[in-house]
Amino acid sequence: MKRILIILVFMGVGSMAFAQSKSVDALYKKYEDNEEFFHLDMAGSFFDFADGLDFDFGEDGMATIAKSVDRMKFFKLPVGRNLSKSDFMDLQKGLRKERYDLMMEMSEKDSQVIIYSKGNDILSDLVLMIGGDDDDDFMVIELKGEFESQALAEAMP
Repeated sequence: MKRILIILVFMGVGSMAFAQSKSVDALYKKYEDNEEFFHLDMAGSFFDFADGLDFDFGEDGMATIAKSVDRMKFFKLPVGRNLSKSDFMDLQKGLRKERYDLMMEMSEKDSQVIIYSKGNDILSDLVLMIGGDDDDDFMVIELKGEFESQALAEAMP
């Protein structure tokens, strides 16, 4: 009985480590069959490969963050501005329900960047929402990994 319990605990921890935001996943699935939908999904082995290429990030903080990424999901919404804004508002509501914290919000004229995070000192998930005034300016980036809050704070403008 103890073995079964231990196995279940390890399986649960493993699945939590690769969990993703249900809200981001729902938005992704909403458009995945659309011909105009652009998405990019990179995972562990690609980041190991990229680490060997020795990219110059310019700042030590950015290099630390880049090395902390286990998975990145990026997609651009293939719909007009009004529907994209509505989708962004729904995504924000969903992230708050999932107990993501608003980490940063920047806006200037007709563009905005919103960052949500999950975790405390070590963040496990970052969701960046980038919106603009044009129809093709609505993007979502989800980063999975272990990010130190202090390193993120130092790397942000």
